[in-house]
Amino acid sequence: MPKRVAVLGAGASGLAALKECLAEGLDVVCFDQEPQLGGLWRYVPARDGDDPHSSLYESTVINTSKDMLAFSDFPVPKDWPTFMPHRFVAKYLQMYCEHFQLKKHIKFNRKVLNVVPEMDANGEHTGRWEVTTQRVRRKGPVRMLSPQVRSDTLPRERGRSPPMTGASSAVIKSREPDAPPSPGDADANPARKRSLSPVQVYDPAQGYEPAPPGIDSSFSSLNISSSSSPAKSLAADQQSITQQCIKNYTFDFVIVCTGHHWKPRLPDFEGVENFRGTLVHSHLYRVPYPFKDQRVLVVGAGNSGAEIATEVSHHASQVLLSTRTGTWIVPKTTVFGLPVDHLSSRVMHAIPRPLANFALESLVHLHHGDLSKYGLKPNHSFTQAHPTVNGEILGRIEAGKVVVHPNVARFTSHNMVEFVDGKTAGVDAVIYCTGYKIENPFLDARAILGQEEANSNRVRLYKHIFPINHRNMAFVGMVQPTGSIIPVAEMQARWVARVFSGKADPLPPPAEMRDIVDKDWVEHCKQYIPRERHTIQVEFVTYMDEIAKFVGCVPDLWRLWKTSWLLAAQVTFGPTAAFQYRLEGPNAWEGAPDAIAYACREVDLLKISGLSSLAAAAGVTSAGSSSRSQSPRSRAPQSPQQQSLPSPR
Repeated sequence: MPKRVAVLGAGASGLAALKECLAEGLDVVCFDQEPQLGGLWRYVPARDGDDPHSSLYESTVINTSKDMLAFSDFPVPKDWPTFMPHRFVAKYLQMYCEHFQLKKHIKFNRKVLNVVPEMDANGEHTGRWEVTTQRVRRKGPVRMLSPQVRSDTLPRERGRSPPMTGASSAVIKSREPDAPPSPGDADANPARKRSLSPVQVYDPAQGYEPAPPGIDSSFSSLNISSSSSPAKSLAADQQSITQQCIKNYTFDFVIVCTGHHWKPRLPDFEGVENFRGTLVHSHLYRVPYPFKDQRVLVVGAGNSGAEIATEVSHHASQVLLSTRTGTWIVPKTTVFGLPVDHLSSRVMHAIPRPLANFALESLVHLHHGDLSKYGLKPNHSFTQAHPTVNGEILGRIEAGKVVVHPNVARFTSHNMVEFVDGKTAGVDAVIYCTGYKIENPFLDARAILGQEEANSNRVRLYKHIFPINHRNMAFVGMVQPTGSIIPVAEMQARWVARVFSGKADPLPPPAEMRDIVDKDWVEHCKQYIPRERHTIQVEFVTYMDEIAKFVGCVPDLWRLWKTSWLLAAQVTFGPTAAFQYRLEGPNAWEGAPDAIAYACREVDLLKISGLSSLAAAAGVTSAGSSSRSQSPRSRAPQSPQQQSLPSPR
């Protein structure tokens, strides 16, 4: 009888885990509390009092190329953009689910309440897991209110434009949930009440339809600086949601795929309780229009901070960007016209780290000049922290629309902030782009994850996957790679599925796993600066190869050079796309060579090697393994190659 596996979460990591477990003959059930698949890639407009599962904002575009984002045996359609908007990614995940027939194994609207070891009548652990879920039923329309701006809470500045109204109104300070309705509230205003409508059915190909006129979907009025109980009360009033049908299941294995980008991490600045303007975490940010004509402080210069600062600067009177340590700003495309992540080749990763730092920092200097003039040049080397991929922020700094400041020291009054260099500024709104906490409320984090401190993001997992003392549980996607998380999560899932099915080598004893975790942590601390965001940081190619060795799918370069010099050159010098790990080993895919060739389309390896004439005579091109027709089995999957996504609205 097949072993039973529970997969928690139907995002990119959960779908990969589900697919790989099925491929290894396991009996799998996937639970997700949302009504559709996609996880964080399913865009949901924030509503009043709601705590959305997704941190996507409306204009989100991925900063990794489609070649480096794709699953190893399911390429992104060729006619899709290189850097995809979020709805393309959601559609891609839906196509992946349909192609591998995964949906019938997913139970939607099932919130996992608890995962505990199953005990027998004598109180002994049976070696299995008891998973408690609760069915979430959403009945009736979900109303999206547009609370009125409270004039008594807004910082006043001479010449300041009045706040916008209607669909573009900012939720600056809404009335307290228990306060009586004001004349402008939706329930008290018949005209506005008529404009309320049920939430649109989500279509990953299109995203949500825009809210009707008069409905505000900017960001939630959830007050992140106070207790969440009023927000929960407001959410209960606004959404007719009933939760019922609690069920218990028993599984041999559990794979947690809920990720680490849903619990905002908030800094504790002195005096912040006196601030009277807007306080919002990037998790709740959706559109920039509410910040029109305001002075906005963005705390954090990572990917989200740089993107939000850039977008808001087109509407705000000015944006102040606060950064603790500076950051290396990397463009999405290099001076050679290549997507920057295509530089992530095996040759590049074979270079000693000091030399790699010199090369990468020189490329940044060549493209942007000295980052010191922007106030962003960090003291750490390039590979010691996660770089910021953004092609526009420096232009907004040069235009004076974004002003860079060091870290915040304190809030000194209802709208004044002081920085560590002693400078002060008045601001109307603060957007925290300060990352996330690792949290799994349905688990005993201390016992399973090894979290010694509640606020720490350091978890003690063997190879970032397996708890030391629980060999029948795994975490997929609980890692922060320098590249895309999707192929990394898939590689983790391949190993986990083979371990749970008994087809891979068994895990080491707990004592040995503990020693390896400690040793890996020592090496980790040597490479990265001490920040919470780096506790689960891994280098893409190094980590992929490490896990691939356990799976048995690392490409054999010596064999490739003997049998196919062009494919060997593409694997060696081209981008390290996930297709390379389907050339051999378990569940190899015959379409991998063509997918690798397409990923190398921007680099003419034949011209570089000087063998273009010889290759032409042999009927070989650098854009593909052969100009001759290929059998259907060697082509990429028909579904992604032939389907196109409707143009975004």
